[in-house]
Amino acid sequence: MSAYRSREFASGAFAPGGFAAPTHAPPPFQFADFIRLVDARRVLILRVALATVLLALAVALALPSVYAGSTVVMLDARRNTVTDLSAVLSPLGSDPASVQNQIQIITSRDLAGDVVDRLKLIDDPEFNPALGRPGMVQLLGETASLLNPGNWFVGEPAAANGLLRDRVIENFQRHVTAEVEGLSTAITINATSRDPAKAALIANTMADAYVKSEIIAKISATNATTDWLNSRLHDLAQQLQVQEEAVQRYKAEHNLNDASPGNSILDQQMVGISAQVVQARSDLAEKQAIDERINRLVASGNPADVTQIVSSPLIVQLRTQEAALVAQEGDLTSRYGPLHPKMQAMEEQKRDLDFKIAQEVGRLAASAANDVITAKAHLASLETSLGGTEGTARGQNMARVQLQAMQSNAQSTRSMYEAFVQRLRQAQGQDEVQTPESRIISGAAVPLNPAAPRRGLIVAASVPLGLLLGVLAALLVEKFAALMPVKADSSSRAAIVPPMARDARRAQSAMAISDGPPILGEINDPAQLRAADFVLDYPASKFSQAIASLVRRLEAGPGSGAAIIALTSAEDGESRSAIAIGLARGACKLGKKTVLVDCAPARAAARAIKAPVKTGLYDVLTGAASLNQALAKDPRGPAQLLATTRRPANSATMFASHAMQRLVSVLRDGADFVVIDCGPVSAGPEAGIIARLADATILVSKRQTLHSPLMASATRDLQSANAAPIGVVITR
Repeated sequence: MSAYRSREFASGAFAPGGFAAPTHAPPPFQFADFIRLVDARRVLILRVALATVLLALAVALALPSVYAGSTVVMLDARRNTVTDLSAVLSPLGSDPASVQNQIQIITSRDLAGDVVDRLKLIDDPEFNPALGRPGMVQLLGETASLLNPGNWFVGEPAAANGLLRDRVIENFQRHVTAEVEGLSTAITINATSRDPAKAALIANTMADAYVKSEIIAKISATNATTDWLNSRLHDLAQQLQVQEEAVQRYKAEHNLNDASPGNSILDQQMVGISAQVVQARSDLAEKQAIDERINRLVASGNPADVTQIVSSPLIVQLRTQEAALVAQEGDLTSRYGPLHPKMQAMEEQKRDLDFKIAQEVGRLAASAANDVITAKAHLASLETSLGGTEGTARGQNMARVQLQAMQSNAQSTRSMYEAFVQRLRQAQGQDEVQTPESRIISGAAVPLNPAAPRRGLIVAASVPLGLLLGVLAALLVEKFAALMPVKADSSSRAAIVPPMARDARRAQSAMAISDGPPILGEINDPAQLRAADFVLDYPASKFSQAIASLVRRLEAGPGSGAAIIALTSAEDGESRSAIAIGLARGACKLGKKTVLVDCAPARAAARAIKAPVKTGLYDVLTGAASLNQALAKDPRGPAQLLATTRRPANSATMFASHAMQRLVSVLRDGADFVVIDCGPVSAGPEAGIIARLADATILVSKRQTLHSPLMASATRDLQSANAAPIGVVITR
């Protein structure tokens, strides 16, 4: 036996500190857990929900009725082609940003102040809380004196009225809203009041004030524009006068005279002289040609041919006479000889004619030469005049550059002046007719039903809100109830585990009518194996508190060794296995090294823990595996599980063997708390055999079967098997 123990301790499974705290996170909260919580705390949830509904009903009845009036204003994107041709302000846009800008104007403080003054809301108690409270006016006066201490004795009434008006405007703005209708340019103005007629009046007045504010804005802009234009025109007129005077003075100083705009007299003179120079040069060339031709004819001895160049009637006449003489000479030659007097007279006449022709030719040549000289002199005179004119023109051109700059400035000023005059006339025309760019398309009617508060909606919404608050309260109570100490009566063997007085009274009544083993406690709803997870997930739940109290009651008293607890039941079910797992995990939470041994035929505890089990109790007892190899750790805690993976045909012999007794002795020495799920008593003698090895036997029973014959038979079977002291745990 000592060798067996040394082999088990060699692995360190039961060594001090061998059960380290787990680092596994608890499983997520599931819907089934929520259902169990709601069922357990349904009274608290219903009470909180009912209180919430009653409070909402009281608030709904206490709130005053408020009526709402709505007026619809549409921004008209169409332009008036008659009056808006020269509009000072550009037309309103229809984009979302422009519509939002108009909403800001509607809800502005200035427009609200205009409506407050028009409706005299400063005298309305709904908007002026100071009415009926004279001390409020005095307080406003003191505030005004603090803001303006140097002039309090003069401006206190006015300052107090101003602060009071500001308060009324702020209160009024809380009663008025504006919102756009979908994708349209229509804006709905909503006004609320305790008086339905007043709500409609405020909405209509707001819309009217907004429409009129557009006209006022246009008129103000037009007047400001007109004043500015008049001032600007006066300045431009003076500037234009100065500039034109400077132009005329400069032209006079520099002798810049223009026959027409852009065409000066000097330029015209230059054009005329240039044309005369061209003509003079042509005449000179022609006369020089004539003079040269005459000189060549004279030199060649043909002066009579001058008529081909110069038309001379005298030469023509003399040539005609010469031709006649030649004809006569031919006739006389046939009759007379050369020495005949007639022939001599004829020759004399010919010589006389040639002399006259020569004289005429000489005169013509002298005339042609004189014409050349005259033409040259005339050309030289014209060229001299042209050169002087060009010099004067160059000087004037240099002066005309600055003149053009001065004229350009004057012309620019004149154009600006004329444009301003035209704009002033258009702006003055706008003063006569101003049309708003919005119109009221639906006036506010007197509402028949209040808009707020929606009492039915408030009460209806309070129902789910109350249920939600109730569930929240239940979760908080379930979470923080663990901070409350759980008291147990150690002087009585019939201690009641649940902390509620109602559960204690039920356990005491059950113990009073029981003639069998003592009742150790009462545990709520362990019918499913998942109830064992409550010990880890919901430490403040009734199940967890009951398990913790039961562990403290069952733990070993003074002395050495672990507490060996055997769990059995009159009939098969998951309640016993759930309590066994809960006891093991509860003992671990109290700092105890715990081992859970699953000896039940159904092996429900091993399946619920889902530990990786490869070998089991049978292998340990037969020596096929060591205890360390057979122990499997609980994935959710430090508890160790020893399962029964294989069960021989005669399992009672296995549990009654010396090997089983040695195993229990090893577990007692190496652990602090050992829980053995023995299975139901009705399954065979195994439960009684295992219970003989334990320190205490827990018989799990439902309340309704506590006094049944099956329960009495199970008690007798355990007592006849010499089981450890028996205690009853009631489940419900």
